[in-house]
Formats: sequence, structure tokens, C-alpha cells
Amino acid sequence: MAASPPTLEIFTAVPARALVVVAHPDDGDFLAASVLAAWVRQGTRATLCLVTDGDAGSDDPAIPAGELARIRLAEQRAASAQLGVHDVRCLGFPDGMLENTLEVRRAVVRVVRQVRPDLVVTMDPTRHWFDRSYLNHPDHRAAAAATLDAVFPSARDARAFPELLQQEQLEPHRTRYVLLGASDQDDVAVPIIATDVEAKLRALAEHRSQFDAAEMVSGVWERARATGARCGLELAEPYRLFDLAPGPSQREQAEPDPQQVLAGDPPLPARPTTDWG
Repeated sequence: MAASPPTLEIFTAVPARALVVVAHPDDGDFLAASVLAAWVRQGTRATLCLVTDGDAGSDDPAIPAGELARIRLAEQRAASAQLGVHDVRCLGFPDGMLENTLEVRRAVVRVVRQVRPDLVVTMDPTRHWFDRSYLNHPDHRAAAAATLDAVFPSARDARAFPELLQQEQLEPHRTRYVLLGASDQDDVAVPIIATDVEAKLRALAEHRSQFDAAEMVSGVWERARATGARCGLELAEPYRLFDLAPGPSQREQAEPDPQQVLAGDPPLPARPTTDWG
């Protein structure tokens, strides 16, 4: 008989500002739609950041380059609106070719410093597969790894990508919490209610170019109920939690003079251009 999954600690913090960073349109709705709906309902300002343009998400070679990206961004904006999330950004990196490069990390750091989130949600970059039927997309892992590297230490450090401070006036930022979804090392559960699950299903239904969300209804409800059972709630979503504040490198400390830090630093490449906005 299979062992029961471990009990989860209930994560009750409701962030003032939350940032979800994922590789493609629709990833964020699988990963965090119900918790975003729950947090927005309680006053959170939420942002969704897509690292790639999603243009490789079809097997049809007749679709013109860039057309699927435009369709999927429109779907993502409609999906996020179902959750009360209206700040949707795309960094415009090519779908299917993402790597955790300094260029990608810089772009994510820029968003972290702009949004200044209390909490960041991304995927678990160590998860290469889920079962015999699903190998995790390399873009998922690259986007998640870049996000973790951006949150700590790059977004925090004035000397990391100093042009963001010097040229764009983006001050360093310390994020308190990180939640990793799609992990096999879940240790917390975020409470949700039925209306949050319904919002997630409405969000998933907006991604018509990718799948039929009607086929996912029972699975979404079963997952929420099973996670709730692990922590004594009716419904919940599982994550792996990192609370960065206790670490001495995350505690508030005197910042150096930006002009002294930046003196003599050479210019670095500009961010990638994109039509996504």
C-alpha cells in the first residue's frame, strides 16, 4: 500500500504584491491561477511575467511567424482578467530555445525591481519529469532557474546588472517569499475556496489555442481537494516555500552609494525587443 503524502503546513501570508514568472502563456494558470484569485480577492496586486513569446506552441507549420504569439498573449490577458490580474508582461524570448543566460536573468531582475514583490511564484527548476507520461519542458526549467537566480542574489545587489540602477533607476529589491509549484517537495499549502477554483477553470478555458479545458475540470477539483486533505482544509494548492528573510544576506543593511558602485562599469547589452509590451 502506498504511503500517504506528508502533511502540509498552511501558508497564510497574503502578499501586498505578488509576481508569477513562467515560461509560456497558460503556464501561470496551471501553476497559480487559484491562489492568485484568492490573493487578489484579499487585496494583492499581482503581476504575471511570461519569459518567452509562446510562438512555438503549435504543430501547424502554416501559422505565420508571430501570429500564434499574438493569439496566445490575447488568451493570457483574458485568462488573467478572470483572476483580477491585469498586469501581464512578456519578455519576448523565443519559445522552445530558452536558457538560463545572463541576458534572461537580467530581464527577470528588471521585472522584479519594477514590481518589487513580497512574494514570487515560479516552477520547481529541478523537476525534469512528473510520471511516465510527461517530461518537463526545458523552457519551464530554464525560466524557473533564471527566476530564482534573479530573486537571489541579483535583484538584491546593486552591483548586479548595475545599468538597471544607473540607467533605469531600478533600486535593488529583497523578496521575502518564494513559492515553487509543480514540485515533488511540497511543504506548504495555500488556502483557497471554491470561487478561486472556478476562476482557475475560467482562466484555463481562455487558452483555446492550446487545449480543451473542459477535460481538466475534474482533475483541477480533485487536486485542490487532495491538497486540502493534507492540511485539514477543504481546498488548497501545494508549493515548496522559501522564506528568505531569516537569512543574514537578506536582512536590511546599509546600501552603498550607487555612484561609487557604478563608477567605471562598462555598458551591457540592452533588453531584447518584443512586440508584446
